Amino acid sequence: MSTTDLAARISLSISATSERVRRLRESGLIKRFTVVVDQARAGRTIEAIVDVRLLPTTDSASVDAAIRELDAVVDAVHVTGRFGYQLRVAARDVGEIDDLLTELKEELGAEETNTTLILRTLDGFPRSIHLD
Repeated sequence: MSTTDLAARISLSISATSERVRRLRESGLIKRFTVVVDQARAGRTIEAIVDVRLLPTTDSASVDAAIRELDAVVDAVHVTGRFGYQLRVAARDVGEIDDLLTELKEELGAEETNTTLILRTLDGFPRSIHLD
């Protein structure tokens, strides 16, 4: 959204809006600006959630770095519970998901994975936080 559009939406001048955004960035409240990609239009028509449980001997720091390099992974979080990681994956076909699962197990030290296909994302998500 442009500064002009944001200013109109929150009923402030463009300069006041720019200044407020600058202060929010400097304070760290706004970490970054991002783009939400339509994965289907990018040729990645199959989306899934992959839960990953690592072998107890696996170095999680090296896994973190390796996950960042996996093209199909669009989001990754370290979580509590039986599985230590949850990955959101966007793939061109099931073969790419199969390759990803093989890589997670054979190269990254995953002991177990659980894959759930995403049928659709609800309207309004991913959600942005509105600050008044």
